[in-house]
Amino acid sequence: MPNVFHVWNSRDAFHLRAPQGPVELVGSTTRRRNVIVGSEPSLVHAVDQVLNAWQDMVARDEMSEQTHDKFSLLLKRYTRYATLRGALVLSEAGRGITEDFVNAQGRNRHGHISESAFSTRTVRRSVVRAAFRTLRELGLSDQDPTRDIVLPVRTYDGIRALTEDEAVMLRHHAAFVARPTRHAAAAALALAGGHSGELGHIVVADIDFPRSRVWMHGATKYEPRWCHLDAWGRHVLAERAAHVTAQHPDTTTARLAVSSRPASDAALQARSCVALGDLLRRIGLGTDPHVKPASATARAAVEAFETTGHIEEAARRLGLRSLDRAAGIVGYGWRTDPACTDGGMPDA
Repeated sequence: MPNVFHVWNSRDAFHLRAPQGPVELVGSTTRRRNVIVGSEPSLVHAVDQVLNAWQDMVARDEMSEQTHDKFSLLLKRYTRYATLRGALVLSEAGRGITEDFVNAQGRNRHGHISESAFSTRTVRRSVVRAAFRTLRELGLSDQDPTRDIVLPVRTYDGIRALTEDEAVMLRHHAAFVARPTRHAAAAALALAGGHSGELGHIVVADIDFPRSRVWMHGATKYEPRWCHLDAWGRHVLAERAAHVTAQHPDTTTARLAVSSRPASDAALQARSCVALGDLLRRIGLGTDPHVKPASATARAAVEAFETTGHIEEAARRLGLRSLDRAAGIVGYGWRTDPACTDGGMPDA
């Protein structure tokens, strides 16, 4: 243990003790403190830097306010938990502490202590993973204590949806530097709900900027539809539209995610997949066998379902004709949903 000097904001005594027995995550609070540690960043200082970076991402619309609030809350819980386990400097927040946090028991909808649900464990891991990715970008750490924490994977046709933190990182790394790129446009359209076979056909005239939406043309398996654009997607596509129309003034033929040169449907789809694949590799998902360009599209369905609670909204977002297929994509097992199978009314 390195030598640590604590500067407390309270005169009350505080004793650091590792928890014994089963661990439960509850809304306990820990007094705010600053920790000064030799040459290693303290865990508290590092987390503060992450929160500041995330706030900057919110300002650039790469992370929504809702995601920021949720991630910040969970990251602060992780910090309290790790501190109680004796992790004072960043390097001590290793896999063991992190895995215990991810799998810690919680309270179910009836208020009883129970094993945490798959979705709860997934979001805990996502938040810690996002935090350490941010620390790596800030040059404060090169570790990832979530790397070997394996959770069940929900896939449909061998593909899984991007998690919330992965969608944030996709937006973050898609940002253009010198000029608006087709990569950012492809990411914005896919995260809005566009399939790879649709992305290459979308032109500037398909964007309704006043209403923040884009017209998806549909395909053999997908219905034509309007898809909502979030603030980041609207900004990226506005910049891309201005860039391409400066070179190709006809908005009805100026494509956003690929070149406006004539090409077959297969070639347009391949170019869109290449752009998305480049971004997925850039954020470290190139070796995940379940992550494909369609994973970004599936994320739009997950968000629609999480926001509304209606599987039909997820189906509409992707232009699907089958609710069962939509349920499979978002990982919703409606046949085994306790709210619908326990003989009682769903909880409020």
